[in-house]
Amino acid sequence: MSKFGKKQIMKTVSCVLLAGLLMGNEKCEQQVDTGRRLKKNVKIIGVEASNFLDTPFFSFSEVAQSQLSGVLFQSNHFYERNVYPLADNVNQMPGIGMQKVSSQDQQLVRQMKTWFPKAKAQDVLFTKDSWCLVSRPQHLIHGKINALEAYSGAALQFGFNQSQVQIPITANFKMDKMRMDLSFKSYSPWTMAQQQAVNVEEFKTDYKVGFGIDLGVIHIGPEFYRVTGMAELTLKALKKSVQMLAQALLETGRQEWQTRIVANYDTQVVLLGGAELGLKAGDQIKVENEVHDWMGEACGDSSVLVGSVSVTRDPWIVEVVEAGDMYSVAKVLNPKEDETMEVGALARVHKLYEPPAPAKKKK
Repeated sequence: MSKFGKKQIMKTVSCVLLAGLLMGNEKCEQQVDTGRRLKKNVKIIGVEASNFLDTPFFSFSEVAQSQLSGVLFQSNHFYERNVYPLADNVNQMPGIGMQKVSSQDQQLVRQMKTWFPKAKAQDVLFTKDSWCLVSRPQHLIHGKINALEAYSGAALQFGFNQSQVQIPITANFKMDKMRMDLSFKSYSPWTMAQQQAVNVEEFKTDYKVGFGIDLGVIHIGPEFYRVTGMAELTLKALKKSVQMLAQALLETGRQEWQTRIVANYDTQVVLLGGAELGLKAGDQIKVENEVHDWMGEACGDSSVLVGSVSVTRDPWIVEVVEAGDMYSVAKVLNPKEDETMEVGALARVHKLYEPPAPAKKKK
């Protein structure tokens, strides 16, 4: 058992014993894995919300989605990546001038030319049935704000839920509590099958005594969204949703972090993902070739990826040399003479680098 595993068990045992001593009057804080994890590439496909607050200059759903993008940027779970290499361009990158490459691939061109100055175009070739696997995120994420309600005591002041919308009836009203209910789902980028779903409820109750709104001064729209605390509540709920969705995906055991090989130069490879995903020099990644079962033409625009099976008995282990911007270069630790790592091959975590503990000073 690893040192980390022993520590976790000891913490859990201590937690259980403490809970018993407290005789149920106090909650025992749940222990969490604080080890380093890599972010997953994801894409937000939308955040739905009622339009009861919308004006020509304000959209509740668009503002909530912008807040979600900020939450993802700051989280340790997901990275919102909307730019991926295009197969036709990557096939030509090293041997052709950058003026012939689309702007979204120029970053990869620059890094590959730095890493492999003598590379030729034919060195980067996608296999027929796996090149498209580098072109999509690991998860598609969709969110929906199901309810937002503001109360004064037990009286609903304004908001919406699945059955009704209540706008402020009077120009002056007070409130002391706001409630939000959200649901978030992740989908496969290939089949659109639902992978996981979570539901979150969040409250805001820290209003000052007598807090009120005067609609003669504050207008419905962005100012109303900020002053009433809706922006703050939405942010709190989004953070909780992202945390819960990441945990739910982790608990399935089938949605571990993964990426793909973008280029293979025998002793070195290029990975999709760099420092933005948390990759660092020294991280070790295991790589496997796969065969894919397609419904339709392999990598066709309207085809569906039904399943993939590894055909590599002994995975390659590659070690990150430099984690760049959106891409990383890694050296192959166990090259093989009779097998070639395919572009588009599956790459998963083997071992993340941990700096050595500082040496203890001798007394």
